[in-house]
Amino acid sequence: MSARFGVLGALFVAASGGACGSSSSPIEPLEPGDGGTSPDAAAHDAGDAGPFHPLDMNDVTILAPLPARLGAPVLVKGTDAADDGMPFVPRALFDRVVAGSSATFDQAILPPDVHAELELVAVRFDLCDRPAPGVCPAADDGRLRLVFQPIVEASRGVIAPDVGFHAFYTIANTEIPVAVASLRDLAKSTTMARGGALRVSPALAAPASPEREAYATKLRAFVKRYGGESRIVRLTVNAQPIVFSQIRWAFRGVEKKSGAFVDMKIFGSDATDESVILNGDPAYEVTPATDAPPGLAGALSKAAFDGATDAQKRAYLAALAAIDNPMTHSAETVACVGCHASTVIMHARASGMFLDPLSVPGRYTSKWDLSIAGGESRDAAQTLRALGYLGTTPMISQRVVNDTAQVLAEIEARYPPP
Repeated sequence: MSARFGVLGALFVAASGGACGSSSSPIEPLEPGDGGTSPDAAAHDAGDAGPFHPLDMNDVTILAPLPARLGAPVLVKGTDAADDGMPFVPRALFDRVVAGSSATFDQAILPPDVHAELELVAVRFDLCDRPAPGVCPAADDGRLRLVFQPIVEASRGVIAPDVGFHAFYTIANTEIPVAVASLRDLAKSTTMARGGALRVSPALAAPASPEREAYATKLRAFVKRYGGESRIVRLTVNAQPIVFSQIRWAFRGVEKKSGAFVDMKIFGSDATDESVILNGDPAYEVTPATDAPPGLAGALSKAAFDGATDAQKRAYLAALAAIDNPMTHSAETVACVGCHASTVIMHARASGMFLDPLSVPGRYTSKWDLSIAGGESRDAAQTLRALGYLGTTPMISQRVVNDTAQVLAEIEARYPPP
């Protein structure tokens, strides 16, 4: 089993994830930075999102607990059929994103049987695809974003190796009100405390009960309604390849353009994959080299950061804050490594300067809880998992938290309380 994943995958298959700190309990069988609202929201007929019920961080981003055993997924498997009768993760797209197809990765980055091991570990809802920073245009289609990881057996239970697939599915603009109503109904269906920081779903991690199963059933119905091959528009992978001995990640993806899937280019280059090597504590070597936005390269390199002036260091930190701010950057304006490494790099670099990361200018602010204490991303240089698990340890990045808060702000503005 250990040869099937990268260095950390092998370690976690052997050690069951215990070396990574706290673990989640498996489940049994318009100032800069401020979250904004759309300027055309008032003029757009948003539709009926049903009876108002307040949503919180764990209602629009849902991190499922790991299953108690193999063969008992908490929600669905990647090979399961959605309501369109087709799988959530199409085999052809999986094969395409893991294939060896470039000078950087000339061998397959994962074995083919990983496809059958994929299980849904996180659900995200958004009002649009976020092609640009800022508020979603009111007329855009929405998105269901699902995170799948392989679930495998280790010496002390099941774990998720350092491999993740992020699938994006279209929710038609006319379907958004019904989707929001479904999320409100889902939130109303649990008595578990949902407020506070984003964390492993309180509703799904609760002790076994009819209420928990009813919640899981409703959530499965939601993802089956809006998922499936007929709706998928993008599939990306972030994984440790099996072909390298060092701690190294591959980023790659495909997206639908004019009815056909094409390889996605890494922002700032013509490359279609990105290699990231851990070469410090923490520091990362990125190929193709990137400094998008300016300052990212200086932040990623510990040597460059340590050799910089105080003013330069503060500029590097400001670049990280901007990367994590959905009002200033989107996935279309930052290289993959930016959003995935910013959390751990910000903490390490700011701490080294005896600075509070919350004091860095340009950071995102919100009335919702922006804490990342529900996961271990702040201190986990050995993974670039933005949302999901390393072994049994939950990972939640600052960018995911900020995105979640922004979605909540826009839902509340578009479908306000009475």
